[in-house]
Amino acid sequence: MKAYYDSKPSQKEAVGNGSFLYRWNISEETVTTGTGEEEETVTRWVCDETTVWPPLTSGKVIEAVIGESYTQAEEVALVNKYNSYQQGLPVSGDVVTEYTDYLAFVADTKRMVKGWFGESTAVSPDGSSMPKVSDLAKLLSLTVNSMSVSDADALQLKSVYPQWKSLMGKAVKKGQKMQYGGKLWKVVQDHTVAAEHAPGKGTESLYTEIVESAKGTKDDPIPYDNNMELSEGKYYSQDGVVYKCTRDTGQPVYNPLSALVGLYVEAV
Repeated sequence: MKAYYDSKPSQKEAVGNGSFLYRWNISEETVTTGTGEEEETVTRWVCDETTVWPPLTSGKVIEAVIGESYTQAEEVALVNKYNSYQQGLPVSGDVVTEYTDYLAFVADTKRMVKGWFGESTAVSPDGSSMPKVSDLAKLLSLTVNSMSVSDADALQLKSVYPQWKSLMGKAVKKGQKMQYGGKLWKVVQDHTVAAEHAPGKGTESLYTEIVESAKGTKDDPIPYDNNMELSEGKYYSQDGVVYKCTRDTGQPVYNPLSALVGLYVEAV
């Protein structure tokens, strides 16, 4: 909470009941009171402060400072809201900004408090705390499906997409991408992820594998690794044989191309 003092307060002050006041953002300000002949300009000190009970550790102070801006319920609500957004459910406000602002606030708070305790903390060139790599990775896995990323670019960023198992029981939307079996997959239609319907054979209507891009010409055929939608006029290759698609499949197919000759492809 905000507190005001006539003289500069200390960053830590013991209180008679055994607790401590921890202060930050301590600054001097000039204010004018009254009007006309009664107008008076005074200088005072303003700061944020919170109560911390012993033992006084950096962890307890960090928790107390964060608690002045976010209650535990608000932190949980923020995470739940972000999870809802990730699952495609309607939410209010700019969830990505709210969540990244929260992470930045937590990082800055840790830097400030650990610095006061004389504890080491990773600092970036601009002086702010460096977020943990694990935090960034988790955030990226939550947000990557909200970004507009082409399939070709997604393959280069495969490691940041969530694992299929981590989405178990959650609703996924058409176009979302995920990792499974060392491969990158894309959702074909909206559904709820279920253990018995893993990406691969038998789930062509739910997932399609994203493979390295090729021009799809006779000289540069698209590598076919099953579970792929075929487009009329494009060339595909499998087991050293090149095939030309004679009509669109309309959805991913899993059969070997050799089994689709006469139906969707012809050997070249």
